[in-house]
Amino acid sequence: MLKLMYITNQPEIAAIAEEYSVDRIFVDLETLGKEERQAGMNTVKSRHSREDVSAIRQVIHKAELLVRVNPLHEGSAEEISEVIARGADIVMLPMFRTAAEARTFVQLVGGRAKTMLLLETKEAEAAIDEILAVDGIDEIHIGLNDLHISHGMDFLFQPLANGMVDALAEKIKAAGIPFGFGGIARLDEGMLPARFIIAEHHRLGSEMVILSRSFYDAWLKQETEEIRRVFQYGVKEIREFEQRLETKDAAYFQRNRETVIATVDKIAANIRAKKQHAARMTTPQPVAVNQLDYETLNRIGESYGESFYLLDTDQYAANFQELHQAFASRYPKFAIAYSYKTNYIPAICQRLDQLGGYAEVVSRMEWEIARRSGVPSRKVIFNGPFKHADAVEGLLVSGGVVNIDSLDELPMLEEIARRNPAATLHMGIRVNFDIGDGVISRFGVDADSDLPRVLDFLAGHSNMELTSLQCHFATRRLDTWAPRAQGMLALIDKHGLKPKMVDLGGGLFGKMHDSLKAQFTSPIPTYEEYAEAAASLFATHYADVPEDEKPLLLIEPGSALSGDVMRFCCKVKTIKQVRGHAIATVLGSVYNINPTLNGKNPPLEVFHCGKETADYQDVNVGGFTCIESDYLYKGYQGPLAQGDYLVFGNVGSYSVVLKPPFILPNFAVVDKTGGITRQVKRPEDFDDLFATYAF
Repeated sequence: MLKLMYITNQPEIAAIAEEYSVDRIFVDLETLGKEERQAGMNTVKSRHSREDVSAIRQVIHKAELLVRVNPLHEGSAEEISEVIARGADIVMLPMFRTAAEARTFVQLVGGRAKTMLLLETKEAEAAIDEILAVDGIDEIHIGLNDLHISHGMDFLFQPLANGMVDALAEKIKAAGIPFGFGGIARLDEGMLPARFIIAEHHRLGSEMVILSRSFYDAWLKQETEEIRRVFQYGVKEIREFEQRLETKDAAYFQRNRETVIATVDKIAANIRAKKQHAARMTTPQPVAVNQLDYETLNRIGESYGESFYLLDTDQYAANFQELHQAFASRYPKFAIAYSYKTNYIPAICQRLDQLGGYAEVVSRMEWEIARRSGVPSRKVIFNGPFKHADAVEGLLVSGGVVNIDSLDELPMLEEIARRNPAATLHMGIRVNFDIGDGVISRFGVDADSDLPRVLDFLAGHSNMELTSLQCHFATRRLDTWAPRAQGMLALIDKHGLKPKMVDLGGGLFGKMHDSLKAQFTSPIPTYEEYAEAAASLFATHYADVPEDEKPLLLIEPGSALSGDVMRFCCKVKTIKQVRGHAIATVLGSVYNINPTLNGKNPPLEVFHCGKETADYQDVNVGGFTCIESDYLYKGYQGPLAQGDYLVFGNVGSYSVVLKPPFILPNFAVVDKTGGITRQVKRPEDFDDLFATYAF
């Protein structure tokens, strides 16, 4: 079993970590040179003190106390002596480069504590043979963060993927010195999930690993019970996984290594691309947004590009909370799984995760967005009629839920289950049944003919769990919500199912301006009305069931949350008369605001530039494309002049994600949350458009 090490200077957290079998508590005194090396990086620069060593020593009794001191400097002898006097069991030396430095460190410790070298420079890597010849080195930890920086790499796990750690491990083991490397998050979390890293530790014979900030961030102020839960279950998951690894053969570890290499290469390539883009782009000047007026819009346009989307993630949060309250007040065991395909701007996805929502994705691309947004796999639900096998396997193995849409997916799942016998695969089933709307949906397995076959398939695999029963119907009509809830409950009762989650899918109206509401032929339901139609049925059905046995009720809204959180802002470029009809042209397109071409006029505000205006009775607002039907708005009435800003509301659904870079690159997305602008999607440039072409 790996020795687990956790960095903290907080006695309460140290005591909890020890209680749940963390082997070493790690006090970090390193400050010299660290700020400069890791400038601009999302890393923790500890501010621990020597007094913290004494404080931690007083509360831990079984765990060893590890103290990282500063790189060798004129005060090293005094620093090392003091931390040993305060109770350090192990002293770690960072940022050394030569065997001479290692020898000096060993001499300064003088046998009063164990010595550990933190190998994290390319010079130390190159000199490993001479370093291993130094007497008195008790342990070596390979520090991937600074090591990858030292080599000019893009991602901290590249030294593991490219064989560098393999070469070091072979030599360190031959010298008979215990070693470890890197850090890990919770088992199924992290850009490179911890389970893949732990398998590499076992393959290489490593004996120790750091529980990273992403395992539990001590900077977060959480309740003691939440901290306790993280360590209790997080360490338990790791230990259980390690036990399963003891039964694996060489082929398993080879497949795992191939997965690690492929994943790391992809992540590193993405990071490189981001760096290259960032190098080309200037940082826009933020703009204060107290109210929308022409001057404010013009300042935003000057900073981010003349046409732009204006996002309000605070409005998204308000919509989320209102919708959640409507359902949870009737059936408390409730959660929202936001439909990424509607608008997957990372600023929205990250806000969703902060709010406690799930990510509902329908492609490998959308899952990648969730991963890069920091969403843990266990909060991801994978839907859709087509799924890449590698994405399905990656998500299932890392703890996410995949909903079966077709019998033809079963052979793929069979193979995944065979390759991962130790993993619990959380499966869902998307079911298709009649809700009386006169439409035969193309999504899901037939509830009458195919559902029993899928249930038998899951029952035949010990490592598959029926986690979710899901449905989706492409209608927002209120009168279809009770039938879909009733249909799901009937299927649960008919087949004696006990899913952990019951997912009613999406299809809800959201907030919209009265001018848009008036264009619908029937009333627009409220969140409360949808909740009453569906959640109340679940409350009644499960009224006598113990709370821990009730399923989690989910819905998958898209437009209902994001529709009104974004506006599109563009200037009038020309106004002309053609055979008695007024036509205005703007720097924008119908595909920027209404790519589904539903024929409805969006809410429109006009902000005048100060030029002389003319009053129009019937102006059609056309886009910059050479498509005849490209009209953003038909029949505008009122004053208008060249240079005016037009602001189109309720454009948060599909506008950014469906708009191709047709004729011109796409525009920036600017978040005005908090009253100050922040660019959350920069304007595209020609390099973005042409990167995949061969010239």
